[in-house]
Amino acid sequence: MIIRTRGCGMPALLLSLVLSAFFCASLGAEETREKEKKPVVQAVVGATVLPVSGPMLRRGTVIWKDGKIIEVAAELAAPEGARVHDAEGLYVCPGFVSVVAMGVGIETSSGNIGNGLNPWDRELTIALANGITTVQVLPAPFFGGFGQDGPLYGGSNSAVIKLTQGDLGGMLVKEPAMNYFSLPTRQLELNYFLLRERFKQAKAYLAKRAEARAKKATEPKLSSSLKLYVAVLENTRPTVFSPANNHEVKIVLSLSREYGFDAVLNEPKDAWMMAADLAAANVPVLVKSRGPDFDFNTTGPLFEKGQMAPVRRPAAFVRAGCQVSILPYRRGISLAGLAGRDLATLHIDAAFAVRGGMSNEDALKAITLNPARTLRVDDRLGSLEKGKDADLLILSGHPLDYRSFVLKAFINGKLYYDREKSRIYREIPLTGDK
Repeated sequence: MIIRTRGCGMPALLLSLVLSAFFCASLGAEETREKEKKPVVQAVVGATVLPVSGPMLRRGTVIWKDGKIIEVAAELAAPEGARVHDAEGLYVCPGFVSVVAMGVGIETSSGNIGNGLNPWDRELTIALANGITTVQVLPAPFFGGFGQDGPLYGGSNSAVIKLTQGDLGGMLVKEPAMNYFSLPTRQLELNYFLLRERFKQAKAYLAKRAEARAKKATEPKLSSSLKLYVAVLENTRPTVFSPANNHEVKIVLSLSREYGFDAVLNEPKDAWMMAADLAAANVPVLVKSRGPDFDFNTTGPLFEKGQMAPVRRPAAFVRAGCQVSILPYRRGISLAGLAGRDLATLHIDAAFAVRGGMSNEDALKAITLNPARTLRVDDRLGSLEKGKDADLLILSGHPLDYRSFVLKAFINGKLYYDREKSRIYREIPLTGDK
């Protein structure tokens, strides 16, 4: 670019050179910004990859772009220009999914959880350092967050969140996540009658509402006592029951068949004796694999009268064909400040299930894909598959080996935990280190 001015020689030429340099620099900066806008392709190569949804891959490769997995295969070279993470001799698997966590990352006891999420919660770091990338959170650190309605205990909100530290935008996956029911242990037959009556009323309300909407008329008023029953019948999310005994399990199965909603059983203890019925009804179960059982309604040794140790229950349900998700072990009431520490041993809980008869594959599925299915987010999470979110772990050993450490944790394709840069576990030597 040359600028010509009358009566000026060198000054005009100098000005033209300056303007040319500025113009070129501007173009260079614009090109840099454009490059930065383009999603960076990343790849983990050389690892033993455990996709969960398929067989183990020796010297496997996982490739992702813009937060989504685009390829998972063995002996696959990384694309040219990709950011490569060399995982030779290491393991790669999906991020762990905890189907429940009390109080992690939230600063509210009721209402909309999305408005109370705290992306800087220290407990998120503890959980993430141990491989947890997704949890369902409940705002009930003590006994609060639940409103009593006869035989129904509801009113608690829940949400599925990712443990994206400091990144509120990528944190919330789904809200609300589940409905919660609790069947009382007294006057079972009477309560069953009351439950059926409430469901009948809720069904009648939905019919009247549908009629009003078809006629574009004013919708009938919904009483507060029927809100959760209506939510259950709408079946937009699964409903969790915590049966105290197998009679209550039968009540749940009967109600779900009659009214067509999806039920989930939380810690159904002796229900392993009915596992075949649960499998036939496609009812998922949430179980612990360790810890004592405080069942004051039974007497005698552990294996008398059908009792089964917690370590053996997950395998019993799996053998019957049930979808099993392993719960984190809690030593009593889980306070908000201890929730992250509860989650820290979820992979150890899965390893206990292996000790009780589960295969490694089923145990890993019980803390990844199965919880994602139960929470209805398996289209995005729970396994390493093309099109799913790039939530994955690089580990020093097998994920169910208590000696293994999470080295790196990616959520939505972004590195959120790096052992070398974190204060958690950094000073503990890896197995084999001198």
